[in-house]
Amino acid sequence: MQGIDETLLSQLEAGFKLPVKPAALEQLQAELNRNDPSIDVVSELIATDVAMSATVLRVVNSPNFGKEKEITDINYAVILLGLNTISHIVSRYLLKQVFRQQGCCISLARFWDTSTEISRLCVYIGQSLTRSLPADNLQTLGLFHDIGIPVMAMNYPDYVNVLNEANDNVHASLTQLEDKRYPCNHAILGFYMAHSWHLPKVLCNTVLRHHDLDFLDEHQSSEEERLYYAILKVAENIAHTHKRFRSINNWSTIESQVLATLGWQQNEYQARLEAGESLLIFNAN
Repeated sequence: MQGIDETLLSQLEAGFKLPVKPAALEQLQAELNRNDPSIDVVSELIATDVAMSATVLRVVNSPNFGKEKEITDINYAVILLGLNTISHIVSRYLLKQVFRQQGCCISLARFWDTSTEISRLCVYIGQSLTRSLPADNLQTLGLFHDIGIPVMAMNYPDYVNVLNEANDNVHASLTQLEDKRYPCNHAILGFYMAHSWHLPKVLCNTVLRHHDLDFLDEHQSSEEERLYYAILKVAENIAHTHKRFRSINNWSTIESQVLATLGWQQNEYQARLEAGESLLIFNAN
């Protein structure tokens, strides 16, 4: 899959039901992108939505944080969690909300669980590298990389059959199966949604190309794009191995290049694999 042009973007806009970016997320991102974001402003944005406030308080009062006294103040919760974590929690909440309002032929609970796991793993892997990448970009990549799947489910009532086929097929990728049946695949729709929601270009391109096996071979991709791609692939593989006890499709094809991109030897990858699975187990309990 190569690049995408404005003509195709126009066709997607005209021909598909696509969720509109929530105003609350626009406001939150605008504040977080300031040189000195205000915790008070972020707290006020969260407090305007009762359900979003409840989501933040549920996280900060979870056993993982070990607080003896229940926290009920949003401002204090934001301070304790930090702006990166708040960005992740709110983005996930708002993404779920926009799809909850649409008709879908699949149950999204498993999708959101997997996206959250991969998002956590992307941050964990990114933190282990010598080159520093923004944690909010890593979180967003994990959440958005497969966002085209619920968009496909909104537009095609039989899409669940393709997902089931992909789960049983160890040779063909999901995009290959989608291309056989539909005029578009989830990577292209995910790119369009990421683009229309004003995600950074490097993330949009990674969403578009995340099933391309030759991505690390191509000179037109930047070093930063290759790094995000490699991080995502490792995160996907750890999550898949944890749940299904086998690697993702075509992992053996890209493994050596992925590890080289991250500067890892095989033993380093194995250590990250084990630690990543432990991270998933800890967060599940």
